[in-house]
Amino acid sequence: MRMRPALALATMLLPLAAPGAPAEDWFRAYQYAARPQTLRGCSDCAGERDDVCEVPAGVLVQPIGEYAHARWPAPGRLKLLRSKADPDCAVPAFGPKGVLAGHAGVEIAAIRLARAAPSQALLDRFVEAAAVHGWPVAPPRRKPDQMVRAQAHRSNERLAVVCWPSEQGWPAPAGSGAEGQPDPGPTNSCEVWLLPVKPQTGDPDLSGASFPATTAFPAGDPRWAKAFDPDVPLDDSLLLGGSPPPSQAARPAEPAPPPPSPAALARCGEAARKKTATLERFEQWEARVLGGAHASLDREAWTLNAAAWSGHCQEMDVLRAALEQQLGCAVARRGPCLLANGQSADAVAGTR
Repeated sequence: MRMRPALALATMLLPLAAPGAPAEDWFRAYQYAARPQTLRGCSDCAGERDDVCEVPAGVLVQPIGEYAHARWPAPGRLKLLRSKADPDCAVPAFGPKGVLAGHAGVEIAAIRLARAAPSQALLDRFVEAAAVHGWPVAPPRRKPDQMVRAQAHRSNERLAVVCWPSEQGWPAPAGSGAEGQPDPGPTNSCEVWLLPVKPQTGDPDLSGASFPATTAFPAGDPRWAKAFDPDVPLDDSLLLGGSPPPSQAARPAEPAPPPPSPAALARCGEAARKKTATLERFEQWEARVLGGAHASLDREAWTLNAAAWSGHCQEMDVLRAALEQQLGCAVARRGPCLLANGQSADAVAGTR
């Protein structure tokens, strides 16, 4: 199945999937461990006690659409990727010790890895640059003293978009069944990295050096639309479109300027009501983030009830911008969106 997920503002409200084969550089689910780990989990998850689950050092990979299938055999239990010789093992996913919290020594991420080696122009940004040994760990486990200075080599690195797990987004359950969410969404935090690979095969190399290229951004951020478009190959243009001055070459790349503000768009009207597929996909994402009881979009007045998105203000901004881009018109925001601490998002950042 070729994935066409709602990942970027340019594609956020496109169909979640379409027929065809996945692109070679499209997102895949990666599970990796720098050292062997011993976890505890269930095989059949039919009420039996947890047993020892050995996770060898190395990397296992699966197309992201296939990864979602039967990923949650029991509530709160995520089935690990396993070799054919190993029995199934479903481990606790959430909580301080859950595998998705990144504290089990096993990393799980949705990664889009470029097929071609980076250009010299991109490598010039990573001369004696900040790096970490091996592939990156989940953000909660990072320590500043783990950073080193290194130089990227063309044959050993590939550009990659790395999206981390979220309890509200990928790969959390899509509903009450065993299926996982099929792709990263606005609740998933992503980063751009140069990841080490083996020069002869292009396979992941957990002994090399990884270079952070950006700060974190939500899946679907318009500044990184190319990263989430399945019809656009992942290449250096993702970063070189907004190259920093030479004096900043060793610093993480900053995102390209965002597109013009939708504030200049005309207010939505009758033409927008005819784009029912786009509107329905917005409601699907709204239900995924807020739950099925919410209907924040008023299709008569073309306003969005921001209060309904309280606690999810960032996701509201991403999805609202996606909706406006797909409709080609503006949707006004009604009321304040409150942060988790009860403060209005407007007081923290200029939410329009």
